[in-house]
Amino acid sequence: MSKFFDELMESVHQMNEILRSESKPSRERFVPSLNPSHQNAPNRRRIMNLAPNFPDDHAMHLLMQLLHEELGLPERKTISLTTSINFDLVCDGADARNLMEALEEQFGIDFIDYDAYRYFQPEGFDVHLKRRAKGRGDKVPLTIGMLYQAVKVQRWDTQTLEGI
Repeated sequence: MSKFFDELMESVHQMNEILRSESKPSRERFVPSLNPSHQNAPNRRRIMNLAPNFPDDHAMHLLMQLLHEELGLPERKTISLTTSINFDLVCDGADARNLMEALEEQFGIDFIDYDAYRYFQPEGFDVHLKRRAKGRGDKVPLTIGMLYQAVKVQRWDTQTLEGI
């Protein structure tokens, strides 16, 4: 029975991977522009609706490009530093894992204090979820502002980042 269940779970995991890869936005789509003058240019369609006072520096440009490539960013939703990756952009499971791995690789962030279960639901159906998640409580929003600060200091410090 255990072998059958393991094979079933592997099949579910593979199906989730296939569905996610089919629905994931192509990396060759447009690159987000943070420059408001680009958003209103006649020959360019509006890329993102950014909140006032949204940072416009190189680190934020790279972070927003990575978020767009990994998750896709909504065109009609206002993006701010308080936009949460897990709640507002509905990122969980393998997408969350891929995003955090890409952040680590591209920006060299030290994730020594990072706990994925604090922010994200695991991928697919997990029979051990109750046991593993016990005592972790509700999920905490992981915001673009938190990622931005982690990129700037190249370190994940949960207490500091959640205090933003």
